[in-house]
Amino acid sequence: MKKLVIILLFLTISFSLSTKANAQSTEATEYFSQGVNYYKLNKVEDSINSFKKAIEIDPKFYEAYYNLALVQESRGYHYYDEAITTYEKLIEIMPEDYESMYNLGNLLYKRGYLSKSLTYLDRIPDYSGYYEKASALTDIVEKRQVEVAAEQKLRESTIKKSFQFESVQSPSGVAVDSDGNVYAASFSQNTVYKITPQNVKSVFVGPAVLSGPVGIAVDANNNVYIANHTKGNVIKAAPDGKTKVLLLMKKPYYLNVDNQNKKLIITEWDKNSIIKFDLTGEE
Repeated sequence: MKKLVIILLFLTISFSLSTKANAQSTEATEYFSQGVNYYKLNKVEDSINSFKKAIEIDPKFYEAYYNLALVQESRGYHYYDEAITTYEKLIEIMPEDYESMYNLGNLLYKRGYLSKSLTYLDRIPDYSGYYEKASALTDIVEKRQVEVAAEQKLRESTIKKSFQFESVQSPSGVAVDSDGNVYAASFSQNTVYKITPQNVKSVFVGPAVLSGPVGIAVDANNNVYIANHTKGNVIKAAPDGKTKVLLLMKKPYYLNVDNQNKKLIITEWDKNSIIKFDLTGEE
C-alpha cells in the first residue's frame, strides 16, 4: 500500500516511496521491491527501469506508477514531463488519489502548463486532505496566468514596433552602419547578412570566408569588422563586401570600434585577453 512509506532525500527533495505492493504478481512485485531498493542506494536509473518493468508486467500496478513518478520528479526540471505522463496514467487507474492529483497539478504549474494544472487542481474535492493545498496553488496558478497574459501582450506590442527576421540561424553579433544597414552574424551558417533599412536581406560575407562568426563592429567609414571565431581571425569587410584578414588570433569573440582613437577593441576568448588593434592606415 502507498501509505506504508520510507522517507528518502534526493536532490534536496523529500519523496515517500511505497515499500509494499498490493495483490500483484510475484514477478511484478519483485521488480517493484527492486526499484525501491535501488532508489535507497541512489541508483536512480536502475530504480526507474525496475518500476517500468513492474508496470510492463502489470499495467494496473498502481504503486509502481506512483513510485516511478516520484523518482522521475526527483531527477529535476528536465524530467518533469516524464513524471507528468506517469502521474496521468496513475490517475486513470486511481482517479480518487488526490495526493497524486495535487502532485500532478504542481508539476504542470512548474512546467508552465497553467491551464492544464488547473484542470487537475479543480478536481480535488473539499473533503480531501489536499483541498486547502490545491486551493492555495490554484490562486498562485491563476495569478501566474494573469502575469503570462500581460507578458504576451507586451511581447506582441514590442514585436509590432520592431523589425524582425526569423531566418538568421544561430544569430550572434549585430551592428549598424551610418546608413542604417544592419549586419547580423549567423554562427551556424558561417554568414554575415546585410539588412537594409527597407528590410531587404542579402549575404554580405559568406562561408567561403567565414567560420563561426560572432562579434561585429562598424567604423566611421562603414567598414565592417567580424570576429571569425572558429577560424581564428578577424576579417575586415569594406562597404562593397570585399574582405581581407586583418589579424590572426585565438578565438576572437566580441568587437567594438573606438572611432575617436582609431582602435578596434577585440576580446580573445582563448587567451582571456582584450586587445586594442590600431586602425590607423586601415581606412
